[in-house]
Amino acid sequence: MNPQINETRTGNKIGRVLLYVMFGFLLLISVAGVAICIWYKNTFDLEFKALLYVMSSPLQGTGAETVKEVITAGLPPMIAAAIVYVIAVLLIERKVSITNAKAAKWLKRAGALLCVFSLVFSLVFAVYSFRLPKYIALSGGETSFYEEYYVDPDSVKIVSEGKPKNLIYIYLESMESTYASVEEGGRQQENYMPYLTVMAKDNVSFTEKTDGNLGGFISPQGTGWTVAALLATSSGIPFSFPLGENGNNNMSKEKYFASGLTTLGDILHDKGYTQVFMCGSNIEFGGRDKYYIQHGSYDIYDLETARNNGDVPKDYHNGFWGFEDNILFDIAKRQITSLAAGDDPFNFTMLTVDAHHNAGYICDLCGDDYDYLAEKHAQTANVITCIDKQVAEFVDWCKMQPWYEDTVIVISGDHPRMDIYLVSRIPYAERTVYNCFINSAVEPAAGYETGRTWTAFDMFPSTLAAMGFEIRGERLGLGTNMFSGLPTLAEELGFDYLETEIQKFSAYYINEFCPELADRVVETEPVDTGVPAE
Repeated sequence: MNPQINETRTGNKIGRVLLYVMFGFLLLISVAGVAICIWYKNTFDLEFKALLYVMSSPLQGTGAETVKEVITAGLPPMIAAAIVYVIAVLLIERKVSITNAKAAKWLKRAGALLCVFSLVFSLVFAVYSFRLPKYIALSGGETSFYEEYYVDPDSVKIVSEGKPKNLIYIYLESMESTYASVEEGGRQQENYMPYLTVMAKDNVSFTEKTDGNLGGFISPQGTGWTVAALLATSSGIPFSFPLGENGNNNMSKEKYFASGLTTLGDILHDKGYTQVFMCGSNIEFGGRDKYYIQHGSYDIYDLETARNNGDVPKDYHNGFWGFEDNILFDIAKRQITSLAAGDDPFNFTMLTVDAHHNAGYICDLCGDDYDYLAEKHAQTANVITCIDKQVAEFVDWCKMQPWYEDTVIVISGDHPRMDIYLVSRIPYAERTVYNCFINSAVEPAAGYETGRTWTAFDMFPSTLAAMGFEIRGERLGLGTNMFSGLPTLAEELGFDYLETEIQKFSAYYINEFCPELADRVVETEPVDTGVPAE
C-alpha cells in the first residue's frame, strides 16, 4: 500500500475522531446546562441579582451541599447522553458508512448541527431560567427614586420622652409566615410554627391579611439574602452596591461597608447603647463583620469567638455553617445577662442559621414528625418546628429576667426561603416574612396592624419606634414606622413600582452610601464622589 495514502487515511481518521469528540463535548455541555437549569428552577426561587451574590460569595457551609446537588443533577443526564452519542457514532461509522456512504455523510452533518443547536438552546434556556433579561433591562435604567423618597436619618430628629428600651433583635433564617397552617394564615397542611403563631397573636405583628391572620413583610429585590436582609431591615435600603472584579459582589472583600450610610447601629451607638451582634457562623462571611463594626461599633460573637472562649471545642464544626442554633441560644442567655448587668442600655442582635438552604440542618433537638412529606420537605418542616420551639423557650426565659420590662424583643425572618421546600407552589409575592414585636413601647395606630403592604425597609424605623423613640416625620431610609398612621412607600406608590425603581442605577445611592466604590461605575454614568479632583 502507498505510504502516502495510508498517512492520508490515518490523518482523516484522527480528524474524524477529533470532530466527534468536539461535537460530543458540545452535546454533553448542553445537556448538563439544561439539567442544571431545571434543577435550579426546581430547587431555588431567586432573581438573578440574588443568585449573582450567592455565587460570588465563598463556598462555605451549605456551598458543599449545593455543589453535590449540582453534580447529582448534571451527571446522570451527561452519562446518558454520552452513551447515546457513542452508540450513534459507532452505528454511523461501522454500519451506515459501509452500506451507504452518502447517508452516513448526511447523518454526520445532521448530528453536528444538532449538537450546535443543543448548545444554543441550552444558552437561551439558561438566560431565561436565571431571569437575566429582566436584570439587564432594569440595571440598565437610571432612577431618581432615592432623591425623592430616601430620608437620611442624620436629617431627622429621633428622640425619646422617657428612657428608651433595650433591644433584643432575633433574625430567624428564612422564616416565612407560609410555614403556618392555612387556618392560621399560612399555606401548610399543619402548623410548623405554632409557638411563633401564638406570639404574633399575643403581641404586635403586622400582616397583609385583612382578617388579622399571620402574615408579614415582602422582600423586594436586593433584600432576599441574609446580608442584604440585615442591611435592609436596619438601614432602609436594598443591597445595590457596584460589582467588584470578576463580577464579585461580596462585601467581605471590601475595606468599607457603605461608609456613607447611617444605620440602626449608628443611631443607637450615638445614644449610648452597648451593642452585640451574634451568629453561629464565621462573621466575615458576606462582610457582616465590617457592617456591624463600622456601623455601631458592635462587639462581635461568632464561631471563632465561641472556639476562643471555650463555648465550643477548638475544632468544632457541625458540617453546615458553624454551631447549631440551640448552642447559639444558650450562649445568648449568658451574653444578655452580662449586658444587662452593665450601666448602659443594650442592643443584642442575633442571627440563627439552622433553617438555611438546602432544606435546613437537623440538630439533636429536631424531631421526625412529618414522614408523610417528601424527604427534603419533611427535613425543612422538622427544622422549622425545632427552631419554633427554641425561640419560644428563649422568649420564656427572657420574660423571667429582671430586665425584661425594660426590653423590647423583635423577632423577624431575614428573607424568604431560597430553596423550594415547603414553598414550591406558592407565588413569591405571597411568601411574606414573619415579624413580631414583644413588649413594644407603643401600640399600632388603630386599624394599621392588618391589611398592610410593607417591606423589609419598614422594619428600620419600626424597631426604633417599638423601643420608645419618636421619629420626626415617621420615616427613615425608604422605610415607614409601621406603628404610625402613615402609609408605607409600597402602599403609597405600589409595590411593583417601588421594586422596579430600586433595581435601577442610582447615582445618589453611590454618592451617598458607598462613595468608596464610585470608581466601579461605568464612564457613561459619571459619579461625583464629593472629593475634589487632584
